[in-house]
Amino acid sequence: MAGIETSWVTVLADVPAARLDAACAFWTAVTGSTVGEAEGDQGQYVPLRPAGGDSALWIQRVGRPDGGWHFDFNVPDLDRAVAHAERVGAVVDRTDPDLAVLRTPAGQPFCLALDESGRERRLPEPSRSPAGRSLVDQICFDIPADRFDDERAFWSALTGWPAIDRETSSEFERVAVPEALPVQILFQRLGPDDTGGIRAHADLSADDPDAEVDRHRSLGAELVRRAEHWTTLRDPAGLTYCVTRRPTGVRYT
Repeated sequence: MAGIETSWVTVLADVPAARLDAACAFWTAVTGSTVGEAEGDQGQYVPLRPAGGDSALWIQRVGRPDGGWHFDFNVPDLDRAVAHAERVGAVVDRTDPDLAVLRTPAGQPFCLALDESGRERRLPEPSRSPAGRSLVDQICFDIPADRFDDERAFWSALTGWPAIDRETSSEFERVAVPEALPVQILFQRLGPDDTGGIRAHADLSADDPDAEVDRHRSLGAELVRRAEHWTTLRDPAGLTYCVTRRPTGVRYT
């Protein structure tokens, strides 16, 4: 089944207004980026410009007291993309001339953004520090077990990207994101004791994960939990994210 036509994808960190400056300072330091010119009718979308390539990480100022993460798809035909998303099970919360805000069947927000530029973009370069290279290159959807299969199937139907079996645990699945796009997608099946509902977080790959975690903590991140293959941290704006043990630059196809 063909999915939406996608020209680019981005990870959005949703940050309460009072924490915007802290989030920008932290994530520019982590990623070696600079704050770009704010966009949107209220200047609520802030791109983080990497040292090379195009932005795949933005910070969005939100009015609610809590933050989070979501995924944006840039599409050349917004009406067609919205219609397809609804056909495969998405719920539309709001549509504007150049943006649609939707939810997956399990309730995870995502956006479709009109992109009529026709511009060819370049993958963002990893940041480089004494800890080595690192890159925000994945968004992980944490999904309740009873919604997992349907939700994973929804994302394949939405995008047209097939599921791939490269994970060693039934806890995880992923789809084959085209190599021209900067952010991969991972699905994590939550345990029965996790009643927090569906949510998303960003993952960073790193050449030296332990050194990278230490670097993040020196910049203000709080350690949440260490696991075998990743470390969960909380940024100064209150958003959780992970540094993984996947080598920087590895793609899943």
